[in-house]
Amino acid sequence: MKNLNQSISLWFSIIMVLLVVAGAFAFIFTDFMIDRVSGGRRFMMIVVFCAYGVFRGMRVYQQLKNREE
Repeated sequence: MKNLNQSISLWFSIIMVLLVVAGAFAFIFTDFMIDRVSGGRRFMMIVVFCAYGVFRGMRVYQQLKNREE
């Protein structure tokens, strides 16, 4: 059961990384929500999304690395 929970957690983490990175790209390269979030707030959201994506990506990498050992 523990292995199943770890697998579900790992896949959820991978999906979250992809969603956060996709959200950051949507804010960078499109006019997504330009009417509500613009200027400095938009830039700050992009920075936060990218930083969170990197953080989650590092955690997923660590989980995969520990799983192989």
